Amino acid sequence: MMLTNLGRSFARQWAGLLALFLVLTSGTAYALAGSNTVFSDDIVDGTVSSADVADDDTVRALRGIDILNGSLIAQDFAADSVTGAGIRESSLSTVPLAAQGGTGRYGYEGACNPESTNWLRCSTVVLTLNRPGRILVIGQVTAMVESANEWGDGGCRLHDGTQVIEASRTYVKWDEEDVEEGRNHFTMTAVTNVLPAGTRAVAIDCYDQTGATTYPLARISAVTLSGQ
Repeated sequence: MMLTNLGRSFARQWAGLLALFLVLTSGTAYALAGSNTVFSDDIVDGTVSSADVADDDTVRALRGIDILNGSLIAQDFAADSVTGAGIRESSLSTVPLAAQGGTGRYGYEGACNPESTNWLRCSTVVLTLNRPGRILVIGQVTAMVESANEWGDGGCRLHDGTQVIEASRTYVKWDEEDVEEGRNHFTMTAVTNVLPAGTRAVAIDCYDQTGATTYPLARISAVTLSGQ
């Protein structure tokens, strides 16, 4: 009986030594108990590579359910590797710098008649910057010569609600022929410097150099932009 037990013990030890020998010499484990029993501690850290995972499009070897929720972080993705097709757009929030982009307002006023070289506010539009940013301002003006005169001159400018946008100053001179030919319409366009958050009145100011000019149309459009 004792010899039988010794024989069985020796056989188990021999089988264990043989398995250890095979692992050490070939790197292959031949004896994992049961099925579907490979655990994390059965795999040497860093040894599973891309070649170990099926890459046939018809075989989805790794799926969302195989990955612990929230376990993937930015460092797990190569730069620029996730494309538009891989993102559910409805899950995205507003891009911070685009939060106020595209908010626009339009204002119109007519019969603006400065009658002097003093600047007169001819059109205004009020809008709000939710955060520091810029404003795209577009002003369109029509100038006319008063009926008792053959020609006139003057000018207009844009105002960001705090100060004059100097680059927008436009000086014009026209006569009745210019009016007949439609050359008495002009446009001013400017992008402001970065302005602090808050509500402001963006405007068009005009003046009359000779007292013979009137502005029957002055309209302004303003669109908020990001601060960059």
